[in-house]
Amino acid sequence: MAPRDNPAREGSEASREPRRLLPVQPRTMVEQAAEAIVAGAARGIFLPGDRLVEAEIARDLGISRVPVREALRLLESQGIVVSTPYKGMRLMQVTNRGVGALMRVRMALETLAIQEGLTQPGGPERFQHLRRAAEGYSAAIRGTDPAQKVAADEQFHAELCRASGNPSLLALWLNLSRQLAVVWGLMVQEDDLTQPDKQHFALVEALERADEGDARAALFTHINWHQNRDFEGMVAERRRKLA
Repeated sequence: MAPRDNPAREGSEASREPRRLLPVQPRTMVEQAAEAIVAGAARGIFLPGDRLVEAEIARDLGISRVPVREALRLLESQGIVVSTPYKGMRLMQVTNRGVGALMRVRMALETLAIQEGLTQPGGPERFQHLRRAAEGYSAAIRGTDPAQKVAADEQFHAELCRASGNPSLLALWLNLSRQLAVVWGLMVQEDDLTQPDKQHFALVEALERADEGDARAALFTHINWHQNRDFEGMVAERRRKLA
């Protein structure tokens, strides 16, 4: 008769084997802390270049410093937070040149999203989630919370990339989205948001008609709003008002 397996012995041997993968850790609180920091930037609580003090953020959020530390590291990996020796963690700087570079990358991704979204099977219903996101933005801009307006804009453009059916494209866009949120946070408190609202619907309607040319033109108009904005001046003016 073959010897029976000894579960206790197997467990003991497994415990002595070196781990090849790190244990899974719950990250919900880390993500929530990261989202709270980005929302703080959208509301103007943190301005570009501001130092982000781990202990102060933890106190304001009512959580320990550990998830805040991990959230700052996550945001650093996404380019929203910059770590400088002897100066600590700071919110990314926003310069006119930097915004231009960010928007060119965004334009390339979202133009590809239009192209690939129109190759997906189906008719106008392919873009039903995008239309709902446009409606969500319309509702958000009637409110007073800048963070909700930024989040609604982010949701709309994420849905555009999701409609492409290309997970890699969406992942790349999401990696940029929090940088965009910092820029949008400056814009939503300065601009009339009825124009981008109309542009969202113009883009959706062009996609529903399967008119790639009109969709590209609507996207170009929508994204190039930044060209006439002095972001460095906006930051300086915010600092002056807070002084």
